Amino acid sequence: MTLTGLRSKRIRWAFCLFALMPVCPALGWEPVGVTPEAVGVSSRKVEESDTAAKLLSYYEAMSAPKPFLVRRGDAFEQHREQLRERLLQSVGLSPLPQRVPLDIHASEPLDHAWCTARRVAYQLWPGVYSTGLLYMPKELAEKPAPAMLCPHGHWQDGNAHPEVQKRCLWFARLGYVTFSTTQNHYEDLAVGVSHQTVMIWTNMRALDYLESLPEVDRTRIGAAGASGGGLQTQMITALDPRIKAASIVGLTCDFRRIMFPDRHHCTCNHFPGVMQFTDHPEISALGMPAPIQFLTMNDWTKDFAQESFPAIRALYEASGHADRTECRYFDTGHSYDRPKRQETYRWIQRWLRQKELSDADAEPADVPTFPAAELTALKAAAPEDRGFAEIGKIYERNHGYRAPDLSSQADWQGYRREMIGHLERLLGLPAALPPGNAGPVVLDRRAEGGLAIERVAYPSEGMLVVPAFVVRRDSSSGRLPVVVMLAAAGKDSIVMEEGPESAREIARGGALVVAPDLRCYGELFSTGGKDENLQRQAWERNGIVWGRPAPGMSCTDLAAVLNGLAARPDADMARVRVVVRGGGLAIAAVFAAVMDGRISEVDADFGGCCFRKRDLPLVPFVLRHGDVYQWAAILAHRRVTLRGVPPEAGNTAWIAKAFALADNSEGLAVVPK
Repeated sequence: MTLTGLRSKRIRWAFCLFALMPVCPALGWEPVGVTPEAVGVSSRKVEESDTAAKLLSYYEAMSAPKPFLVRRGDAFEQHREQLRERLLQSVGLSPLPQRVPLDIHASEPLDHAWCTARRVAYQLWPGVYSTGLLYMPKELAEKPAPAMLCPHGHWQDGNAHPEVQKRCLWFARLGYVTFSTTQNHYEDLAVGVSHQTVMIWTNMRALDYLESLPEVDRTRIGAAGASGGGLQTQMITALDPRIKAASIVGLTCDFRRIMFPDRHHCTCNHFPGVMQFTDHPEISALGMPAPIQFLTMNDWTKDFAQESFPAIRALYEASGHADRTECRYFDTGHSYDRPKRQETYRWIQRWLRQKELSDADAEPADVPTFPAAELTALKAAAPEDRGFAEIGKIYERNHGYRAPDLSSQADWQGYRREMIGHLERLLGLPAALPPGNAGPVVLDRRAEGGLAIERVAYPSEGMLVVPAFVVRRDSSSGRLPVVVMLAAAGKDSIVMEEGPESAREIARGGALVVAPDLRCYGELFSTGGKDENLQRQAWERNGIVWGRPAPGMSCTDLAAVLNGLAARPDADMARVRVVVRGGGLAIAAVFAAVMDGRISEVDADFGGCCFRKRDLPLVPFVLRHGDVYQWAAILAHRRVTLRGVPPEAGNTAWIAKAFALADNSEGLAVVPK
């Protein structure tokens, strides 16, 4: 389905309203609710503030908590399997990677009164290893014994931090074989690798390791972690039924609680498209009937007991497991201190040993720990380890696109249909909000140097409007070819320029020139924050979770502009050309043309950027389907000029063949950088 098709009914309704607007003989439009004389510097500032408010409104709508429906019996089981599969797809783990040999490498042990501690390296993917700290009790009252997986969060010194050690050491003192995995951060989203890809698989392989130990009872493995370790505990419990009880500390809340319009939380929280189908509270309950404990405090989890836990409790109750979940609040800051650890021990003892925690088993105030430097210095060298960068290479080899050998026009047409379907999903177009405004509004107009210049607001998704300049020769008449000009510097810079190929010169030549600010550029960039770099990162990271990458939002905005132009009596929509200078908007223009047949020509300068170089705006999974040439080949029946596409994007002969198969060899121009 095209972007146009997604909105056809809404667009027709908007056009009916817009057609009632009076027509100005000179310019074709009459401003609504404002006169040119009333528009000055102060009103522009008001509009900028209003635009920031609209961007915030969009952010709030996209970040709204997802419904958590209580399902029973087969309905729950079916929904759980669907959610698990979608989550695994989201993090690039569907199907699960091959379980290569663990190839264990271990350091020499450190001695403790209750256990030995050693660093263990184990293989995740071929040539990619992670490490963890294994705390093996000196005395095991049960053989085999229960085990604990204890991932850590963003602690200084990681799992060597004293507070993390205390949990692991005391579990060992209680007779649990305890393994504290390392929180691994690595992502290559273009091929589908997020931080959660690595963390989830790290913990799944850690369970493989625990199961391989003769001391471990594989039917009694629990998990506990706080903050980032809580996220890992939540995800492994949701996705791997080998976890039989869990304590999630200082983590679970609606995504909205850890999202911001002008900055972002830790990037390990952002995995592609998850908010299109679920939210953290629902994810946390996927491990049912495994007993799940939630420990909350004065952080983003403060209101969890009132906002989210009732649905989790209702789910457990509806399934006959009312006693298998609990939520306890602590009036503290973000921590995993001794009182919280005590609650974890109590919960795990109850469910993995069917016994209550005795006073004698309470953690003392003075648990002896190793010096952090001593634990950090433990080495478990794996000679075959090529580092985490190898993960991206593995995913590119196993899942990266292969440009197909097209040999006929039918081949190209089939490829085109397939790629359009992929692109619609990659850009999150079905997740776009319905427009909240009826039609375009002309904010002001002026005559300058023989040109008529209008400032127009085009309704896009939600309450957003796309600000744009529309420039034409003052004396022109009839339907004019449309030239949409895009630049990262924004519409103001486009309209101010003079000289050959400038917007003004093109308009003087008889075109209707439109210069919009698309997300996330110009006026549609800032939500009101002061730090430009943080704002850019916020759009990127929030877009990942929403499943709406920045180029997808730009496509929606450009379609909104075309919707408005289609109702103008002076716009020839059979002749729409998009011209863009700059990599980020260049790929957005190509994507927009793919999804919108009203664009007849694209002239895009990529400035040496492509997806393989990882310097175009982030689109998760995009390199599983193609780079610049593959996406542009979908336009082989139109006119396309590609400038500055680097050699890393592939072979120009391939795209030239696609245009030839479409009987349009003359429609392609590739201009080197």
